[in-house]
Amino acid sequence: MTGLIDLNILRRLYEFGLIGLFVIVTIRCLQTRGFTVTLRELVFGFTLTQAVEFMAVGLGRYDYPDWIIYFPPRPEWVPLGIGLAWAAGAPCIMRVSEGILGEKAALWKLAIVDGLMAVGVDLILDPAVSGEPLRMWLWSGPQMYSYKYWFLNVPVFNFFGWVMLIGSCGYQLRYISRLEVKNETERWIKLGIFLVANLIVAFGIMQLPW
Repeated sequence: MTGLIDLNILRRLYEFGLIGLFVIVTIRCLQTRGFTVTLRELVFGFTLTQAVEFMAVGLGRYDYPDWIIYFPPRPEWVPLGIGLAWAAGAPCIMRVSEGILGEKAALWKLAIVDGLMAVGVDLILDPAVSGEPLRMWLWSGPQMYSYKYWFLNVPVFNFFGWVMLIGSCGYQLRYISRLEVKNETERWIKLGIFLVANLIVAFGIMQLPW
């Protein structure tokens, strides 16, 4: 027990709270952005982040033990809620950045604000959730990567990843939205190219001696 609430209950609330967040953001995006933009932002955000997470866990960068729903279900590497939370968080941060700088601001400026806001959230979230007593994810263990640089008991690698991933995601989604194309298929093809490029860059970053 932690205080009056069982730790297992807190863990389940956190996991299903992430899924609930995705549902709420999806509904709101449909109301304000329309189906086409909502589908594009959420599908791209989920696919990119879930794939990067899967890669990171496979390389021993961290581990997600004792969650209920994993995607894919085998191997049990990355919880579904993680990718959904990333997908929901990206458009929320993008809208706030646009509220600060304006929707027509330069893409690189918006992307920088996206990344900084994301890491600001993570500076609070990660130390609270990955550490004791919740331990929703682990940074060290048998056959896992041994980090050199830490801040607030979290690897510096993680904060850099938030800046890069959310910043890149915001830049690319806005770039696609501003493109003048004949049909939506062209946008999806370009998003697919971005996805592959992102995964190649992410793999390279994970090879650096953090």
